Amino acid sequence: MKLVQSIDEYLALLKKSKQKCDRLITNSYISIEVLKRYITLKRLYYIQQEKGILFLCDEEKYYRLLYWLEPGKKISISKLDKSIALRNIYKEGKKKEELLLLEKNLCQLGFKNEYTAIEMCVPIQAGKTIERQKNVYQRILKKGKFCIDYMKEADLEQMLQMRKTKEFHTYNFEFKTLEEYCAEIQNKQYWGVYNEQKIMCACIYVEPVLEIMTGDGICVEQKYRNTYGLGAALMIHVLNEAVNGQKKNYVSWCELENVNSMKFHENIGFEKTGKISNEWVME
Repeated sequence: MKLVQSIDEYLALLKKSKQKCDRLITNSYISIEVLKRYITLKRLYYIQQEKGILFLCDEEKYYRLLYWLEPGKKISISKLDKSIALRNIYKEGKKKEELLLLEKNLCQLGFKNEYTAIEMCVPIQAGKTIERQKNVYQRILKKGKFCIDYMKEADLEQMLQMRKTKEFHTYNFEFKTLEEYCAEIQNKQYWGVYNEQKIMCACIYVEPVLEIMTGDGICVEQKYRNTYGLGAALMIHVLNEAVNGQKKNYVSWCELENVNSMKFHENIGFEKTGKISNEWVME
């Protein structure tokens, strides 16, 4: 495993692999800017393959594996100093033969399908529906003397602690520096629910991507769960923000095995897009 020193080296390695193969399949859809970030942080590595190349993003607690392989060729990798996670995304009912062969290869290497998630989406054109639900949850918030506001930098450590729950896998979150978290907070990408004492009880991360708004990591403090509806109120709030920001869709991923999460999203108006994600992990 070797460290990628520059974006030029990354592009040269990828070009060389493409020249050796008729075509390549990949699970790497991250942008050049994101790759530059990993390189700057000295967190992008590569492992040369006979017919392709592997890149590994160091996420502190695990490696995220991105492959570029000739169809039908096997991944060659052994266990490293921490877990390796690999995500394959495909359309439901349309898993290609080349992906089935790759999954067989992963099983032989010792990878296990840790969990399966499905993409859920709310068309923002459903603004009237969101408005009606917003009125309901505003009454709930008012009754419990809660308010929703942008998260404060002082609440960052609490947010990170709230994420340490069985609902979230280690592989749900990428590594971020303290400076990056603070920059996102300053950029108003985190919302929090605060009680009468101005203590944060729930929070969510959102990210605008062109005409889409995506959300991640909705967290609620243990003692406030299944009682006040804070998670739902927070989600309705950010959906309304997406409407005001003239976004076309709000996208989130839900684990199929997490029945409560699936019901929660469906009750708010989320619909399945048919896009499936399998998370494979070698401990």
